[in-house]
Amino acid sequence: MLTQFSMQRLEENLEQYDSWADKFEELPLYFMTFHGQQNVKTVLDAMQHAVYLYDISHVIIDNLQFMMGQENLSVDKLAVQDHIIGAFRKFATHNSCHVTLIIHPRKEEDDKELQTASIFGTAKVSTFSYNVLIL
Repeated sequence: MLTQFSMQRLEENLEQYDSWADKFEELPLYFMTFHGQQNVKTVLDAMQHAVYLYDISHVIIDNLQFMMGQENLSVDKLAVQDHIIGAFRKFATHNSCHVTLIIHPRKEEDDKELQTASIFGTAKVSTFSYNVLIL
C-alpha cells in the first residue's frame, strides 16, 4: 500500500521511505482484524460499528470468496453470492458508505482478456455495482 501511495518503488528510493511512511500514517485508515473466512453478518456488524465509531465513508472487502466459504453450503453458490451482494448494497445505501468488493475472476486462458463474464454470478454483481473494474 505504501508503494502505491508513494507511486514509486521505495526499495529503490530508501532515502524517501521515512517521509512517505509519515505521510501514510496520517491517512484515516482502519483495518478489521479478520483473517481467513468470515460470516457475512460478522463482517457487516464490524462495518456498522466502524461507521458509527469512526464515521467511515468507504469500506474495502477482500474478498467475496472467503465470505462465501462461511455461508450455508447446502444452498447454491449463486443464491449465496446474491444474498451477500444484496446485503452489502443495502449496507452502502443505508449508511451512505461506499463499499468496494474484491471478487477474483474465473481462471481464463492466458491469451484471453478478462471481461465482465469472467466474474462468477455476473448478473447480480455487475447490476448492483456503480463501477466494475477488471484488473
